[in-house]
Amino acid sequence: MRVKGTEEINGSGSRLFNSSLFQRNSEANKGGVGVLQQQRVFHQVPLESELITDCSPSRFKLVSCLSAKNGRKQFCTLLIFAYNCDMIRRRHQKEQHAHYYLLVNARAANYNRKLVDKLSLAIRRKGRFYTVYQSDSVSDLVYRARLACGLRRTIRPAPEYIQRRGKVTALVACGGDGTFNLVAEVALAADLPMGALPMGRYNNIVRSLYDSVDAQTAIEKILKRDYRKIDTATVSGRLFIGSLGVGLIPEMAHLLQERKPPRFAFGWSQLGAKAASAVRVKKMTIAVDSFRFEVRPTIFNINLLPYSVGLPLSPASILDDHQAETIFNVGDNGKEMSSFVRLISKRKYFYGSDVRLYRGKTITVQPIKGQTLYLDGELIDPPSTILKVQVGEKQLKVYC
Repeated sequence: MRVKGTEEINGSGSRLFNSSLFQRNSEANKGGVGVLQQQRVFHQVPLESELITDCSPSRFKLVSCLSAKNGRKQFCTLLIFAYNCDMIRRRHQKEQHAHYYLLVNARAANYNRKLVDKLSLAIRRKGRFYTVYQSDSVSDLVYRARLACGLRRTIRPAPEYIQRRGKVTALVACGGDGTFNLVAEVALAADLPMGALPMGRYNNIVRSLYDSVDAQTAIEKILKRDYRKIDTATVSGRLFIGSLGVGLIPEMAHLLQERKPPRFAFGWSQLGAKAASAVRVKKMTIAVDSFRFEVRPTIFNINLLPYSVGLPLSPASILDDHQAETIFNVGDNGKEMSSFVRLISKRKYFYGSDVRLYRGKTITVQPIKGQTLYLDGELIDPPSTILKVQVGEKQLKVYC
């Protein structure tokens, strides 16, 4: 397969992409990514089963990261093809029977019963079955989901009106990122697809999958029943789907508990500066696969999906490549975080020597004692002094 090239000049006059015809480098092709080399610059694009002819600048993203060539570390610019959920292989549920189990978190930040009723009505109009279970406790939601999927035994049988609907064929998390995370554990164990009705504060997972937090878009995806498999990871035995962070992102999440996310870049810049001033910078040892670093980072984040606290922190994230993006800054200069957050909110930040981006499957960081951990929209205490993240082989089926 060959990739046709085009050429564009950015505002500073430097060449963004200039290639004629490139042959796929099969040795470097891992995880569906082909590495194209020209004039000491690596242009990285995902390989599709068909010829890529649309190479317009709108379909590419520029990031900078550290790569390795012949055993030597060197910085290079990566041109990332705009690889989104629409480009992942789509599968369709083959069962004609459909029974959705809607798990509603009544304590979600933007809980709206009308949205749940709207989804229920849409399912009924399609001639399908649904069961709604609402609770103030997410642990109760998980318990009910496990019962409905047959993962937990019970002496008392399910009510007859639920039995008539047949076995559950899909789970729907009605809440925020934390609700999605817990329901995803059940969906993985039951090998069922799941959907999401966004009612949380950030809705990072839905925003990453749909590039929107519009409820109508989510409902249409759920009814269509086309699902894709996305990566999952574990941190000290606990599942996470979207992102995990220490330092800047948890502090921003703490500040956003009392206010709405900013609408403009200037507001994000102020929020980033305030959060950075509250971070207690400590020396950490970070290992990303074979790379090892001794740093004092203000921000440390691991992303499977692009968004964290409403920011497109990792636009280069690929949903199904079994890799996680690790982001951290070198040095404890918190003043640069204001500019970093502002540019990230505008999707204009290029990772380089100040704030770096690495991709890997196994990430460890230590020590993190006394730090607050941001895990899929929730602020929690670290489970241990050593944080070990492993991208799993098992993928989650998600309507998108």
